Amino acid sequence: MAGPIDRRLIVLGAGGFFGSVATDRLLAEGFTPVRASRRPGNVDLQIDANDADSLRSRLHPGDIVVDAAGPFQTRTTALVEAATEVGFDVVDLSDSFAYAARILAMRDRIDHTGARILTSCSSISAVSAALVRLSGVAAPSRVSVFLAPAARATANPATIRSFLASVGRPVTVRRDARVVSLIGWRLSRRFAWPGRGTRRAFLTESADALWLPGIWPSLRDVDFWVDTQMPLANVILQASARIPVGPAAVRALSGMGAALARRLGAAAGAFAVQVEGRDGSVVARILWGNARSYLIAVAPAVLAVRALAAGRLAETGLVPVDRQVDPEELMTYLAAAGIEAR
Repeated sequence: MAGPIDRRLIVLGAGGFFGSVATDRLLAEGFTPVRASRRPGNVDLQIDANDADSLRSRLHPGDIVVDAAGPFQTRTTALVEAATEVGFDVVDLSDSFAYAARILAMRDRIDHTGARILTSCSSISAVSAALVRLSGVAAPSRVSVFLAPAARATANPATIRSFLASVGRPVTVRRDARVVSLIGWRLSRRFAWPGRGTRRAFLTESADALWLPGIWPSLRDVDFWVDTQMPLANVILQASARIPVGPAAVRALSGMGAALARRLGAAAGAFAVQVEGRDGSVVARILWGNARSYLIAVAPAVLAVRALAAGRLAETGLVPVDRQVDPEELMTYLAAAGIEAR
């Protein structure tokens, strides 16, 4: 256990699903996180992550801020800007390519201040990077990431909005060493599923297409694929991506979809990468859980806080996603939480 620390630890978005999970895991580590949200209610601190005045007045030098206030597709860089001015560290759970690009554009400013910014410290992209590292492929040419969410637990308004942001819209992927736009959910491919043959997943967007090539310059292709684990939902979303009114229609019905997912969605979930070497050989690394697979998304942030609190994180500035957590420590943590690695 990490034990108490002198630095204040704040969880933004603590009222949401992933924020509440992060809070619980940090409590289990011996921390006493301050629960923060832009909405009043069962929280300790009211903060709007997009409001500069709110951030500067309530956050202090030396704070550690875990940012789970999604969806990040619509977030500004106000929190990171405040971090560079006030002097606190940020660990966020963003999966958004657009948000990653906005943070990357601030790299010089972040690095100059010495604040630690660990963005995409979640499944995307800290876990992706860890699994690529553990694959043993030194110079990968392709990384394809696969997600089968445990929708019964994770289907909440913020995650549904993030999920639907790619349906029928241009998504950014890496193809032939170039960043290109394709239409989300129109393309599909099959991935191996532990003990269940293969599953068809659909193209969507993630920050991996931005972060991973910066670590492995040999990468020519980086993409992200999702299987809802509800066949009818997959059919509806793919069909919606092909007609003009489809994306707006599914977003209008997102509340109903979330309710159905919580009732009919899968309890088990998986996160996997396929790593292809220059010689065409492919290595797959899979994380899978019968329950609580959503912990895969939160684990890197918990471990990053552990390292920050103990003074073990030597990096300053914008911390690359492959240096945010130790891959072996991550696997050990997930195994203890009931997540299998295959």
